Amino acid sequence: MTRTILILGTNAGQADLIRHMKDIGWRVIGCAPGKGEPGQAFCDVVEHVDIVDLDALEAVARRHAVDLVYSISSDVAIRSVVALSERLGLPHFYDSAFIGLLDDKAALRAFLAEHGLSPVPFRKVSDTEGLSDWTHFPCMVKPTDAQGQRGVQRIHRPEDLAQAVERAIPLSRSRQAIVEGFLDGIEVSCNVLVCGGQTRIRVLSERLVHGPSAPGVPRGHLIPAVHVPMPAREEALELVDAIIAALGHRDGVLYFQMIMTPEGPRVVEIAPRLDGCHMWRLIRASHDIDLLARAVDCLTGTPVPTAETPPTGGDRPMELMFQQMPPGQPFDPAAFPVPADALYHEYRYAAGEDVRAVNGTLEVVGYYVRAMS
Repeated sequence: MTRTILILGTNAGQADLIRHMKDIGWRVIGCAPGKGEPGQAFCDVVEHVDIVDLDALEAVARRHAVDLVYSISSDVAIRSVVALSERLGLPHFYDSAFIGLLDDKAALRAFLAEHGLSPVPFRKVSDTEGLSDWTHFPCMVKPTDAQGQRGVQRIHRPEDLAQAVERAIPLSRSRQAIVEGFLDGIEVSCNVLVCGGQTRIRVLSERLVHGPSAPGVPRGHLIPAVHVPMPAREEALELVDAIIAALGHRDGVLYFQMIMTPEGPRVVEIAPRLDGCHMWRLIRASHDIDLLARAVDCLTGTPVPTAETPPTGGDRPMELMFQQMPPGQPFDPAAFPVPADALYHEYRYAAGEDVRAVNGTLEVVGYYVRAMS
């Protein structure tokens, strides 16, 4: 009997999940308020419903008698996935309280501080009052619960702090911002799958970012983390293991973003989902491990290998690089040729289609995976 999954979101990130579920024989109901997103072409049915409207989503799920609700690459979607699955009694990773912890940057900072992990000075604010005694500069100002680097600013002078907070607060669903110490160093990520209370997959990668004009916006990823010395890579993985233990070895996927500071690795954020950068393709190219497939297997009760945590050096050095341009302009594929040695390439837009604003600075219009030269 064919099983049915409701996937919240139909953008380029969700298209990976949609295609995988179709490949393994599931009927896919895609859900998104707008039309024309790339994942919709692969769905059996598309329901144009807001993915934060739980009542409307529940009606869709019951009408299609879905067996599973899931999503990747979106913090907004994963909150609804868990809340809706709790309502319907369907399998899911984590619970709403856990999602809330990781979704709130200040709450996560407080949790890590409580456990003596990844110390970073921070303050959660809902207005500009009480900032006069903040002395950690440079610092970062962020909405506490936004995604995609929206509202993230690096501040060097005390006189600029209040204005940055005023810009960040409206971009937060909870109307709050976090001010935290600036972390200087090479950025790394770690993709993790815990299943059956055991860490099955744990892969460290280097995160390449743009400069001050687009703070935090990634331009690509490398496996292995070639610019990080081996002892520091091991230290980063030890921190990941300690945080997983503090969180209770809960089944699910986690995406860690960290910075390798002179004082050691420090967490930037942890997401309870697969990343939005298609990293599973890079992991598969480098280590021959399919993180997306393994996550779905764990969620659906299919046996997962005991451990597939590869060495920090990587089997085959690989890169995933983004092709990017500012939003609000028509996409021209001729400006972004496919590398001749690409193992995988994908455009996110058709020729002439206007590039949508996500982070508002440099938007991904395509990406490729290839061996590092």
